[in-house]
Amino acid sequence: MTELPGADAALAATPGAALATAREASGLSIAQVAEQMRISPRQVEAIEADRYGELPGTVFVRGFVRNYARLLKLDPVPLLHALEPALGGDVPLRAHEIAGTLPETTRRGHGRLWLGVIVVVVAAAAIAAAYEWWRGRVPAVGGSIGSVAPGETPSTPQLPGPEATAPAQATVPLSPERVTDSPAPPADEATQSNEAVDGVPSPAPAATPQSPGAMSQNSTATSQSPGATPQSPAARDASVGVRMQIAFVGESWIEIRDGDGMVQFSGTVPAGSTRSFEVQPPADVIVGNASGVRITYNGEPFDLAPHATRNIARFRLE
Repeated sequence: MTELPGADAALAATPGAALATAREASGLSIAQVAEQMRISPRQVEAIEADRYGELPGTVFVRGFVRNYARLLKLDPVPLLHALEPALGGDVPLRAHEIAGTLPETTRRGHGRLWLGVIVVVVAAAAIAAAYEWWRGRVPAVGGSIGSVAPGETPSTPQLPGPEATAPAQATVPLSPERVTDSPAPPADEATQSNEAVDGVPSPAPAATPQSPGAMSQNSTATSQSPGATPQSPAARDASVGVRMQIAFVGESWIEIRDGDGMVQFSGTVPAGSTRSFEVQPPADVIVGNASGVRITYNGEPFDLAPHATRNIARFRLE
């Protein structure tokens, strides 16, 4: 790696200041850096201002700083070391970085040195594996807001509406059909029943005119059956948000914030992945690498082109 003029002086202050100085010396703008790193300009500004609390997490912070340094052709090792006091930990160095910092005389030492190197390499591999596991798990947690197995159905059609929450409502229309099918008598039997009763109103005609008890039971069943229908799908859908499905043709970074500005999801998703979210409007969405993302909004394709600038799309779901 090469170092740009002024980088050493800025590094003495903070890693963010060093990166900002190197960027200005390279003649790059914040928007250009954000586009090349596939992150938002707000995150670039947070890195340069050392506001690491505004970034997704310590693992992402280290990755952003390392990639930013490589983009500016700086050595990332000193920057990562200077970054650690702000993150409250030790930077996990890679094997070739450790080997490059060891004195020549130490490399020729006894076997304990190699044992230490092996331990550090194993630790770095474990950290990388943990990061990959965490990265694959985060979208699943965010996607659980809007993903429910479509095969789930209520055990009985009389279940109250408030107990069935979330997207299982796709099966609700089955309930009214079962209720309305049971009390409907044949047309011939209804005619016979009306003649036998001689003008007495009957909510549900009995199968045989000679059995008043059966007529009473059918009337009770008919009067109770409509009681199962007030919990309509419209009432249950009141608490359900907007369904948004995102297909990642290329690797992309995405951030979703609710109406209060709270981050509902933030992370980088690999190419070939598909994520589903159920968001309560209003919600603000930022998509990096917009050309590599396909969004379906409530079952309809959503065009990112009108909302994209330098391949970064920003839009609000109302």
